[in-house]
Amino acid sequence: MNSNPHAPGFPANPPQKEGWQLVFQEEFEGTAFDERKFLPYGLAHWYGPGENEAAYELRDSCLVLQLPDAQKRISAVATGMRDGLHRFWEQLELRRHVRPAMNLVTKYGYFELRAKVAKGSGINSAWWMIGFENQLQQNAEVDIFEVLGKDTHVMNSTLHALRDPKLKYEHQPYRAETDLSGGFHVYGFEWDENGMAFYLDNQKIWQTNQSPDYPMVTLLQINESDGGWVGELDPAVPYPKEFAVDYFRVYKREGMPMELFPAETAQEGENLARSAVAGSGTDIVWGDLYEAKSHICALNDGNPDTCVLSKPGIPAPHMYYLDWMEPKSFNTVRFTLASDCHCEWAVEVSANGLDGWIQVTDQRSALKEPDSGSGHLVYKAKFPIVKGAKALRLIVKSVAEAPQGYRIADLAVFMA
Repeated sequence: MNSNPHAPGFPANPPQKEGWQLVFQEEFEGTAFDERKFLPYGLAHWYGPGENEAAYELRDSCLVLQLPDAQKRISAVATGMRDGLHRFWEQLELRRHVRPAMNLVTKYGYFELRAKVAKGSGINSAWWMIGFENQLQQNAEVDIFEVLGKDTHVMNSTLHALRDPKLKYEHQPYRAETDLSGGFHVYGFEWDENGMAFYLDNQKIWQTNQSPDYPMVTLLQINESDGGWVGELDPAVPYPKEFAVDYFRVYKREGMPMELFPAETAQEGENLARSAVAGSGTDIVWGDLYEAKSHICALNDGNPDTCVLSKPGIPAPHMYYLDWMEPKSFNTVRFTLASDCHCEWAVEVSANGLDGWIQVTDQRSALKEPDSGSGHLVYKAKFPIVKGAKALRLIVKSVAEAPQGYRIADLAVFMA
């Protein structure tokens, strides 16, 4: 495929846009992939190491996402990620902990992409966004476009409400006069508190008054399958199959939230866990997209009535994570077990959330006491002040008399 950004199609827009401030951009001009903007993988926590990494080239000032052969069915990049995000299939299980990233996890703005989609039945070129799920219901999906290779005149735009009760499903296929795989085209997405609008080559093609009111992550991907919505896989289409992106830009106008990712809101003396991103290893029992009754956001939401349920049959130790974007100092950890079971546990901290884990608790000095009125058990440990930690993990070594799993109601971190 010729990914030349000067190929026939629609010309690139200038970076500046009247009435808007450019707050994020990736022009793909360099020779190296910039992981401070996009992550070289998609929903990595549902896959083993190496299974979900993107295949790509940086060519002709473009990111060219590739399916190099029949064994690679998806290549995706994302502006942010966290454990458990977007459980799109009921059989999915959390395979590993991946430290969260928030290069661009934002709410509202004008988003613009110039791209050349792939042609051929069985292929899908997509630009989509998903809620970051800081709360259980914040998981809507917005497909700005999905262009199926079996009919590259049609731009499919869709809102999937999923668990968000304030939204409803909405889908709009738009038939373009031109073959969108024949050259580069400019796709736009405008989003504010009043609704969303979708653009092709600077022309608004449809709008809705529905609007997710929480930060979302952006993904770019090419994927293929054999049958279903994308069509039967055409064996005559050669590999590599490619989806080329010339640039990606984000704009904000006056009055919109300007931050690129959610601010850490915990103040001095408050529960620092509330400003962390919660995660887990393979230890959580997950609901589906529509009824995730054991969701990782319940781990640090400060609400003892919401619980994370451990997965039966996975031998201890089990690990639960809190990750901060900025270093923290603290000396107290408290977690609430929503059952009357004895628990052996420990806490480790890391300066980067990746390695160098240091145990800070002494089980002999940990306290256990009942939570009045709830029947929960509260475990608490105080230790010398930890400074400069960007991650904490709770290690559950054993829980007595809990063959069907145990429930963690809350995990809290303080400077006391």
